[in-house]
Amino acid sequence: MEEDFFKLILVTNRQNTPVEEYLDFIAVCVQSGVTSVQLREKKLSHREILSFGEALKSILDPLEIPLIISDSVSVCLDLDASGVHLGQTDGDVIEARELLGPDKIIGWNVNTLDQLLNANTLPIDYLCLSAMFATQNKPDATNLWGFSGLEQAASLCEHPIVAIGGIDESNAAEVVEAGAAGIAAIGVFHSAQNPGLVTKTLREIVDRGLRC
Repeated sequence: MEEDFFKLILVTNRQNTPVEEYLDFIAVCVQSGVTSVQLREKKLSHREILSFGEALKSILDPLEIPLIISDSVSVCLDLDASGVHLGQTDGDVIEARELLGPDKIIGWNVNTLDQLLNANTLPIDYLCLSAMFATQNKPDATNLWGFSGLEQAASLCEHPIVAIGGIDESNAAEVVEAGAAGIAAIGVFHSAQNPGLVTKTLREIVDRGLRC
């Protein structure tokens, strides 16, 4: 698995879109530069998550694009997904690593500097700063990092940082310049009239920023 899987993460938000139509959308985004997909569907049952996950894997596995599961180690294991993305209330990271083994991806969500500093000794692969900016997909966010917060976090963090929340083509370059190793997003992909073009643009911005 490539080490730069976290460059451009698409976080799912299928809602009522038919599965086949949504898979076409995922395929376009992956072919245009998305480096991994995070399955995040809060309203689906365990069975529905597994079914949707298998459908996503049918698109992603042949292209060697990681599927990362939000919140659930058990779903990750059931699907043999590439990894899991855990929030502060989703269980113990050390226990998750023991269950998943050394080769699965573990991402860890942090909302404060204290959480970030505590994460420096954890066995994770990347750390996600949430949220960078105000976003309708996370209206309950209590801390917005902004550029200065990201710069401070990057200076203190021992893990690659993925930034999420309100990121689009207008600010992605500054996000990378401030210290992010990658970006994750929901709205910019799902609201796009041309998802392929938006994805290609974001990937070029991230790649260019990381080369500087």
